[in-house]
Amino acid sequence: MTPHKQLNLRQCHPEYQRYLDFNEKESKRVRNTYTCFLNKKYGEDELQTIDIFPSKVKNAPILIFIHGGYWRGLDKSSYSFIAEPYIQHNFTVCIVNYRLIPKVNMETVLLDIKSAMHWIIKEAATYNGDSNQIILTGHSAGGHLTLMTYLMNETLRPHIQAMCSLSGLFDLQPIKDSYLNDVLDLSENDVESFSVINKNLSVIKCPVLLSVGTKETELFIHESKRLYTKNKTIATLAYYAYEELNHYQIIHKLGDKESFFVKYILEKIKDKKLKTKTT
Repeated sequence: MTPHKQLNLRQCHPEYQRYLDFNEKESKRVRNTYTCFLNKKYGEDELQTIDIFPSKVKNAPILIFIHGGYWRGLDKSSYSFIAEPYIQHNFTVCIVNYRLIPKVNMETVLLDIKSAMHWIIKEAATYNGDSNQIILTGHSAGGHLTLMTYLMNETLRPHIQAMCSLSGLFDLQPIKDSYLNDVLDLSENDVESFSVINKNLSVIKCPVLLSVGTKETELFIHESKRLYTKNKTIATLAYYAYEELNHYQIIHKLGDKESFFVKYILEKIKDKKLKTKTT
């Protein structure tokens, strides 16, 4: 199967609608179950908004989630379900929307994530969050935006205690060479400027988890493995292959209290608190 075909996820996983329906049903349930503040604006555009699930206790860690959709689709409202296990462990959870291509370009998408994070840091205490205990997470295109946001914004780095990139896309060249570029309109300069694989990851000073499902297409598996192999000696990277999961299923594990992801994130916050007490 060519990379072009491997990027057509709905064709590769014809049962995709079942997983999308799960996202919608569970997200509605979580919004109806827990206190939330929806569509808080960090900019003037209707998509420059954040859904916030505040902790019940002050100075709580903050989990930020960036959705995927090939930078051109999907919406934060489909991902409220990921908040539940973290709310139950006294996190504040922020699920971010951003303007989509082709209304804007890749550079502006990244500027939106930067703006959203600055807003969250500024308003953290309002929602019982600690702006110095941020876990930054994303899925697919959101996994790319997660790492690029850290790499491009030195002032944000001290606030980020760990990152999780699920099924991330780290080399934009295959994207540019595929049918997706009919909408994305990536240039060679975009590929060079915004591909994580081209960057120096030694600047990352927090733990990073790269994960992909073993039932995903080879392109997605290769993206995470390649980034990990290239940088594991210069940055604190971990790689985790989630057995028997495809691209649509792996994101469900971020909202599963028994999953490796939740345990990983809780452990990183625990490690941060222990280090704070001993310094």
